[in-house]
Amino acid sequence: MRSGQGFTLIELMIAMALIGILAAIGLPTLNESTTRNAVWTASEQVGSQIRQARLKAISRNTPFRIMFDCPVAGQFRVLIVDGTIDDGDRCSQSLQHDSGVYAMPSNVSFGVVPALEVNGRGMYSIPGGGGALPLTITVQYGDTHSRDLTVSLTGQITFEVY
Repeated sequence: MRSGQGFTLIELMIAMALIGILAAIGLPTLNESTTRNAVWTASEQVGSQIRQARLKAISRNTPFRIMFDCPVAGQFRVLIVDGTIDDGDRCSQSLQHDSGVYAMPSNVSFGVVPALEVNGRGMYSIPGGGGALPLTITVQYGDTHSRDLTVSLTGQITFEVY
């Protein structure tokens, strides 16, 4: 005599079909969320390091420069400006108060951004007269997602809300 325990083949196939349908609906949403989170995290990291550069510049009364895509695309550094090494060499050379290299998550990059400099009074500028402030920095994931952060002359950073 058979006991009534267990599932029939039809019940298992229906359960598998339901799991497949739910996965087909849920996975694109999960992927979208992961991409947005990578852009959000990267932009917050950039903003945090810009603030740290300002604090370093004020505390040492020395200019600091934030170099984007330095030493390679998708990375950036905060460098002390001492006037002895030109900008082109600074991505590969380090001085005492330079930061490490901050890497963005994979597939996250910057839009076209010049370097950003902060002086010993905490005021920002674009070195070499490369434009006017406020400066908008775009952190982007391929062509699908991006987030802008804007840095004012006085160091206020505002983030695009999306």
